[in-house]
Amino acid sequence: MLYAGADPIDVTAVLEHCRRQLADFKVPQYVTVVTEALPRNAGGKLLKGRLREQVRWGSPVH
Repeated sequence: MLYAGADPIDVTAVLEHCRRQLADFKVPQYVTVVTEALPRNAGGKLLKGRLREQVRWGSPVH
């Protein structure tokens, strides 16, 4: 998620919100907060390969 606010974001609160609003299979296993825009090509599509290189994936959140 892209965040540019001054206050720190509470990842636990984000996941709780997702659990309340989404079906179980749609709740994300990972939440990563970034402060820069996600990498996109000229057509606006997300560059998933470059994103994987930038983000360190930890253990899934349960």
